[in-house]
Amino acid sequence: MKFTPFTVLTLAAVSLAAPQYQAPDSFKITSVVSGGSGCPQDSIDINWTDKGILPIYFNKQFTATVGTTRDPTDSRKNCQINLSLAFSPGFSFAVFSADYTGWADLDAGVTGNVKSTYYFSGEQAQATSTLSISGPFHGKYLKEDDIALAVWSPCGSDAMLNVNSEVALTPLSGPGNGVLAATREEGRLVSNLYVQWRKC
Repeated sequence: MKFTPFTVLTLAAVSLAAPQYQAPDSFKITSVVSGGSGCPQDSIDINWTDKGILPIYFNKQFTATVGTTRDPTDSRKNCQINLSLAFSPGFSFAVFSADYTGWADLDAGVTGNVKSTYYFSGEQAQATSTLSISGPFHGKYLKEDDIALAVWSPCGSDAMLNVNSEVALTPLSGPGNGVLAATREEGRLVSNLYVQWRKC
């Protein structure tokens, strides 16, 4: 099978235009804490581009690999992001969609999984999505999450959003090689969280 240089795999087709909800007068990120084998603290960048988009730039640590010369522990990389936000009182927000751009080089028989989970600290509700990529595959991928039942933050003036991301490859041993990454040698790729606001 022939693959084009840029291949798009879509988990769910969504419109990335943010709904026109009323946003608070002020909002800011007060802290970003990251941890895990795929994103040690200070290895990612995240900030507002406007009222509704939060871009995330992962570093080269967020790369899973398998192969005859690879350690099995390299087959899965995890990234837990804790994002504290402060905003005008009387508002709530939710991530209604997200896209993750990455790069994969998978031999036949190798499967890559890109998983994302979203939740707010202190709340039980969460949303999870997984994209599976089967080899042979070589090129960019785009994972688009349509979070149909948006997980809303508690009503107030601050909230902690948690995003748990994972890239993983199987099988752990075998003749096939594989790389699943959120970066390319020529630079980092951007992933975006799309946020909507509402009065509460």
